[in-house]
Amino acid sequence: MNGIESGLTQSDSWKNLKQHFLQIKKTPLAELFLNDPLRVKKFSLTEKNLYFDYSKNPIVEKTLTLLVQLANNAHLKQHINNLFSGACVNTTQQLPALHTALRDPRKKGLIVNGEDILVQIHATLNKMQRVVDQIHQHQWHGFSGKKITDIVNLGIGGSDLGPLMAFQALKPLQQNSLRFHFISQIDERTLSNLLKKINFETSLFIITSKSFSTCETLLNATTLVKLFQEKFTSASIKQHFLAVTCQIEKAITFGIDPDHVFPLWDWVGGRYSLWSAVGLSIALAIGMPNFRELLNGGHAMDQHFFRQPWLSNIPVLLGLLSIWQVNFFQSSAHAILPYDSGLKYFPAYLQQLEMESNGKSTRINGEPVNYATCPIIFGDIGLNAQHAFNQLFHQGTAHFSADFICTLRDPKLNIQHHQHVIASALSQSKAFMEGYYSNISYKNLPGNHANNMLALNELNPFSLGLLIALYEHKVFVQSVIWQINPFDQWGVEFGKQLNKKIYQSLNNPRNQQLTERFDSSTQELIELYQQINS
Repeated sequence: MNGIESGLTQSDSWKNLKQHFLQIKKTPLAELFLNDPLRVKKFSLTEKNLYFDYSKNPIVEKTLTLLVQLANNAHLKQHINNLFSGACVNTTQQLPALHTALRDPRKKGLIVNGEDILVQIHATLNKMQRVVDQIHQHQWHGFSGKKITDIVNLGIGGSDLGPLMAFQALKPLQQNSLRFHFISQIDERTLSNLLKKINFETSLFIITSKSFSTCETLLNATTLVKLFQEKFTSASIKQHFLAVTCQIEKAITFGIDPDHVFPLWDWVGGRYSLWSAVGLSIALAIGMPNFRELLNGGHAMDQHFFRQPWLSNIPVLLGLLSIWQVNFFQSSAHAILPYDSGLKYFPAYLQQLEMESNGKSTRINGEPVNYATCPIIFGDIGLNAQHAFNQLFHQGTAHFSADFICTLRDPKLNIQHHQHVIASALSQSKAFMEGYYSNISYKNLPGNHANNMLALNELNPFSLGLLIALYEHKVFVQSVIWQINPFDQWGVEFGKQLNKKIYQSLNNPRNQQLTERFDSSTQELIELYQQINS
C-alpha cells in the first residue's frame, strides 16, 4: 500500500479512532466483560428473526461514537440514498446498482434511463411464475412428450454460487421430485458425471450468463446442445433450454426460443443477481411463494438499512466493526462459520460477494489507497472448521476476526443433535474471545479474537433473504468508508482476456510461429502441454 496520504487517513475522525485504538488495544476482551457483566445488552440488536451479538468486539461506547463520526464524515447516508435511488454508483462502468429493486414489492415507480424498472422486474417474476407452475404441474413437456425430471443450471460465479447456496439452504422446502444439478466447471469429468445422471428427454437446462459470452458457461452449453442435436434433432432443443441474460439477441441467435429467454439488466451485478431470474432454479426447487418470501426477507433488510440510525443498524455496524478490525487491529482475514449444514455454501458465496466487491486498491478518484481494504474471506461449516483450521485460530500467530452464524430452531433436526450444534457454536465463540490459560505453555490459548454472533430463529426463505441482504449492505458500507467501487471487477475481466490469448497459444501447432510469447514460466508450460498432447 504505497498510496499517497488520503483524505480518509488524514481526517479527524480517522485520527481520533487511531488514538482511541492505542488506548483500547491494551484491554483484553475478557476484561471488558468483567468490567460490565451486562455488556451484551448494550452491544446486541434484533431485527425480525435475526439476533446480532457484537459484544465480543474490542469496543466500548466511545468506539461506536467515533465509528459513527467516521460514517458521517464519509457521507454514508447520502451514499445509501444514491444506491437506492438509482444514481450512478458504479462509477467505472457508469451504471447504477439496483439489486435492491429486484426485491422491491412496489409494482412501479423507479425510473432508470426513462424506463420504470419495477414494471420490468415484476413482469419477469410473473414469467418465472408461469414457467415454475407449468413444470410443477407437469404441463411443460420435453420434445418427446415426457415431463421434466431434472433441472441443470449452467453458470459460473454469481450465476452459480447464488443459486447453489440458496438451493442448499432451502432444500428441505422442496415439495417436488425434480432433481437439480449445478454445473460451473468445464473439465470433462464434470459433464461426464452429469450425463450419467440425466436423461436428455426429461432435462431442462438453464443457461445463465449476463453477457451470454462467459467462456465456461457457453462452452458447456454449446457442448450440451451439440450432444442433444446429435442424439435427436436441431428442433428438439426448444423445450429443453432456457436462458437468463442481458444479451437477449445473443441467446436467440444461439438457438434459444425467444419466449424462453429471461431478461437481466446491466445494473445488476452477477454476485447480486440471485434475486432475479438468475434464481429460477431456486424457484423451481422451492416454489414461487417461497421465492417471493426470499425477496421479502431481502426487502425487510433493505428497509432496516435505509431507515435505522447507525447505532441500531445491523449492516452499518457490521461494516464499521470490520473497518475497526481491518484498519486499526490489522486483521487480514475474516472467517465465516455457519453452524447449520443448510448454509454449507454460504462462506463460498460471501467469498465472492466480499472479495470481488471490495478487493480493490484504487479509490473512486483514481488514486491508490494507502490503507488495507477487504480481508481474505474464508470459512466452512463450523463443526468441520473445528476439526480443521480452528487450531490455527486458537493457537496460531495470525490475527483474524470471525462471524458465527447459527439457527436457534431446527424442526427437522433431533433436539439433542441441535443442542450439540448450538453448544459448539457458543463454545467456539467464547474460546475465541476468552482464550485459555494453562501452566503448561503448549496448552495456552491466547484468545482475544473479535467475533460476531448472528442467530436466526430458523433457516427459512425470509431469514435467508435477511441474511444475504445484510452482507450485501455490509459490503457497501465498507466500500463507502474505503472510497472504492464495490460494483466492478476489473481483475476478473483481465483474467478473461489473458485466458483467450493463452488458449490460442495452446491450440497453436508446435511447428508454427507463435503470435505472442509469454514469460518463461508460462511459455514453458504451454510448450510442455503441447509436447504431451502432440
